[in-house]
Amino acid sequence: MRIRGPVMLTLLSVCAGIGALAVPATAAPVTAYDQTMLETLAAQLKVSPLQAAKKLDHEKNLIASLESIRTRGLHTDGAYFDEAGALVVNADAASAKELRSAGLTPRTGVRGENALNALSAKVGTVIGKDVGQVQAWGPELAADQVVVTVQPGADSALVRRLTALPGVSVQTGVANGNTTHADVIPGQIMDLVPGTNCSLGFPGTTSSGNNVMLTAGHCVEGNPDILNRSGVHIGRGVATQFPSADMGLMDIDAEDTGRGYVDTRMGTTVRITGSSKAPVGTTLCKAGNTTGWTCGKITAYNQTVRYSGESVATTGLAKSTVCTEGGDSGGAYIAGNTAQGMTSGGPADGHDCGWNQGANATGSYSYYQPVVDAANKYGVTLTRS
Repeated sequence: MRIRGPVMLTLLSVCAGIGALAVPATAAPVTAYDQTMLETLAAQLKVSPLQAAKKLDHEKNLIASLESIRTRGLHTDGAYFDEAGALVVNADAASAKELRSAGLTPRTGVRGENALNALSAKVGTVIGKDVGQVQAWGPELAADQVVVTVQPGADSALVRRLTALPGVSVQTGVANGNTTHADVIPGQIMDLVPGTNCSLGFPGTTSSGNNVMLTAGHCVEGNPDILNRSGVHIGRGVATQFPSADMGLMDIDAEDTGRGYVDTRMGTTVRITGSSKAPVGTTLCKAGNTTGWTCGKITAYNQTVRYSGESVATTGLAKSTVCTEGGDSGGAYIAGNTAQGMTSGGPADGHDCGWNQGANATGSYSYYQPVVDAANKYGVTLTRS
């Protein structure tokens, strides 16, 4: 029997967004982070390792407070981190006092997440057959509106129909639209027969105990055989939801093992302890075989994106400021030790993220498939460590 290495994952650890770093006044971090990872993050953010750890702890603690509030049955309608590091929660006036006592910042008198999702669905109806003139649309929680990105030169009548909807704003996108981020780069992490490449995502098990890996749906269209960077067979695509969504499933070969940690592509690994849809504004990073470790923050959920060459729009994606390029698809996003999603795509404008640039790879955006939705769809429990 041949001895093979484990299925290594192109995952990562949390990194902060661009701009000033807000940290709480606590004396020391609560969480023991990987020291090498923390030093790398601190260097990217131009702060001390202690400040970087406090930033991560600050977000983790506020998210825990929000989850506790929700568990107790208090109604909330979306939440996001603002630029100062506060976790702003949409709620009614009656809930404001309890939110403040939990260290959260209530926001009342806005449309909120549920209304924005309904408005986004209405936008899709208004766009209708003109979807070819649109690059993406979806809620922007902090702005409390639905933003539609149209192609340069989009028909003025379509723009007028959209801007006539209260709560909708229209912006013009990049010249070449969006593209899924798979690329023809031989010999890298997730080598798809007959030749395109993606990045490995999150491993887990199905209810029947089968070992699988969650990835971007467009990476496993046609159920390709999948090789590692050494050309060793590690699995085969078995399911995809692309282009209606961008989630897919790879069956891991029986002799290979999915590991519950992230290969940061920087000589370190970070444990996976769970998965979630973290609030908008949460800091996160992704690892991919083209750009390595790039970082940013979550900017929106429930985004609908039309990729170049596709007549059907992809729904349910999250958006972030993380920079990605071709070949990063399927690679994993993580906030702290909490899995967030797999790279779907980004702008087709030839941008260059650089390699392992962390928070310095600015000026771009990317879409990812939330891992929670993919795990629920396929009945997968993520591998943890």
